Amino acid sequence: FFVKSGSGSVEADGKKYNITNDTAIFLPPGTKYKLFFDNNEKFEIIVLNYDLINNFSHLRDSLTTATESNFKKDIMPVYEILREFSNPIVSVLPQIYLTASKCSEKFLIKSTYYREEASALLKLCLLEMIRPTSLGGELSALCEKVLEYIHENYSQSSLTNSTVASYFGYHPYHLSRMIKQETGKTLHQYITYYRIQVAKNYLITTNYDMEQIAWLSGFCSSAYFIKTFREQTGITPKKYRNEKFNCGI
Repeated sequence: FFVKSGSGSVEADGKKYNITNDTAIFLPPGTKYKLFFDNNEKFEIIVLNYDLINNFSHLRDSLTTATESNFKKDIMPVYEILREFSNPIVSVLPQIYLTASKCSEKFLIKSTYYREEASALLKLCLLEMIRPTSLGGELSALCEKVLEYIHENYSQSSLTNSTVASYFGYHPYHLSRMIKQETGKTLHQYITYYRIQVAKNYLITTNYDMEQIAWLSGFCSSAYFIKTFREQTGITPKKYRNEKFNCGI
């Protein structure tokens, strides 16, 4: 869920979490939960609920969540869940609103490749939800804004240390040093890292060729994309795609 506006709480597996504006909520499959919103407020919420194993792709309408009375655990699909997603995640993340909105829009409009695009966008939301934890704690307001700016503009091949620093009114070296202190990556390294994450999603969720993926991920050419991907991951994009498909992902 993404709560754009509204306040209240969510109970998940017996634990209570507060909800405020721009709260993102992830619940592992099979989680028993209840949502509560303050009666005197209007609320706006985006609900993203997907069939991860694609067993129900013949259905044109979205699947609803089960109630406690009709939930049948014995027929629930078995998912391989990463450790980071083994427990509920509730966090204020205003930067994923546009991504979550686009994800919902793609699924509702059902244009060509809507499944692949919606899947890629959903994964970007999930990556954002675990990023603060994986980077080691809370980020400063400036760092959050810089990363959000990168996440919104990564597809522009002209995005560099200088353009980001200029946008925020800092010297590139100074801003890069601050970002490294909080994320462990320099500004350039983080831009490259995020573009590679985006490219990975395109590789395993679409049939786009390398030139298309390079362009969508912000690389200036397919040759540079392939070279950078190999440097960052140790394998070529093609091998990465083949390995993931052979694993059934």
